[in-house]
Amino acid sequence: MNYQQPFSPYGQNNQYNFNNNYNGEYYLLKNRHKANISTVSKACGAAVTAFIVLGTILGLVLSQVDGFEELYRNNEYFVSALTALMSLFTLGLPFLIAYKSLKKRNYVNDLPLGRPYDNKEFALLIPITVMICILGSIATGMFSTFCEAVFGIEFSQPDDGSTYSTFQTVAISFFVTAVIPAFVEEFAIRGVVMQSLRKYGDGFAIIMSSFVFALMHGNMIQIPFAFIAGIGIGYAVIKTGTMWTGIIIHFINNAIAVISMAVSQNCSDEITNMFSMILYTVVFAVGIICFALYANDRKQKALGGAFSKSTLSRGCTSALTSGEKAISFIFSAPMVIAEVLLIVETSLYIN
Repeated sequence: MNYQQPFSPYGQNNQYNFNNNYNGEYYLLKNRHKANISTVSKACGAAVTAFIVLGTILGLVLSQVDGFEELYRNNEYFVSALTALMSLFTLGLPFLIAYKSLKKRNYVNDLPLGRPYDNKEFALLIPITVMICILGSIATGMFSTFCEAVFGIEFSQPDDGSTYSTFQTVAISFFVTAVIPAFVEEFAIRGVVMQSLRKYGDGFAIIMSSFVFALMHGNMIQIPFAFIAGIGIGYAVIKTGTMWTGIIIHFINNAIAVISMAVSQNCSDEITNMFSMILYTVVFAVGIICFALYANDRKQKALGGAFSKSTLSRGCTSALTSGEKAISFIFSAPMVIAEVLLIVETSLYIN
């Protein structure tokens, strides 16, 4: 009996069918990953929108209460307590709901709150990232000065009502400005946003979480700084494998700001300038030394072929380009609403 080559239906070539099926699966995978990133974006965008709307509504409602404005202007303890509660309610609660929703649908796992992968890396990355935060602050100051000198544009930021006239007010400001944001903001940004996106690449997760972190600050004095600091903190959290790294860095950075403001309000310009010079010298000296040690440690591990759990991951997919992933995250409807609201808020502090 003679063997005959089977024919493909309608004269199609088998190789063509194989390629066609492969392309179909590729585009299905691509669309699924776009949809998943968009889902994370919708949850995070809704949380950011809730943060803005709740803050605005509460501000309007409280301003109508008899005696509120006088109490806000004259009672430092009331201002601090209100700021703390607003942070927990307007930021912490929406992102807690977003986290529960994403976790229920397996978009995010338990947050990494355990011990660091490597204690040495943990110890070195904290001062390095604090230095990066200070560099971000300096760069933002230079950018503001440049815009004012060249374009006549002056940036401002909202007054949080904090005063530093007594030890008690400094201690309260320390708690409200350094302690609470370190936990609440790190949970929201390096927790909910960044951890939800890591399966699509650690670099992508770091950049997008820093984007959200920057926008949430709502003014051009803080936005560039927050983006730079967000990249540094995000990298440190992923490299060490624990969010405690970010919490500690965030706390130290904000604590430095509180101490600097306290010195500025209670000391002469000469003492303030001397304090700033000493502070920056110490931060940069320690940061540079730690960076050299960290770079050498990484080099030795690479030469020795040591396996490192802290290596940045490129994610589970090669189907999407970096641009496609960014577009999927930035342009979901809830995220666009949040972006527009934050742009409007930012414009209020540009003169």
